[in-house]
Amino acid sequence: MSRVAQLAADLVRIDSVNPGLIAGAAGEAEIAKFVAEWCERAGLDVTVVEAASGRPSVIATAHGRGGGATLLLNAHLDTVGTEAMKAPFDARV
Repeated sequence: MSRVAQLAADLVRIDSVNPGLIAGAAGEAEIAKFVAEWCERAGLDVTVVEAASGRPSVIATAHGRGGGATLLLNAHLDTVGTEAMKAPFDARV
């Protein structure tokens, strides 16, 4: 399995269902920890922003060398409900 496919599979296995959509859902804490640690191993500067709601965000910065443009990637960590899915956290290729 390629490194990208392995990363995608690792992310799929983490329950990050949005508690604002499904009462009692896991939320983003575990996936935020995973993403932050992955980014740190990749050599990025990482800050985890802990929201009062308990739903953290990850900011990872790759500092460039020189006067080039800045690249910003923006994504979300939560997923929607999985109640209609069979084995939603089993990664399959």
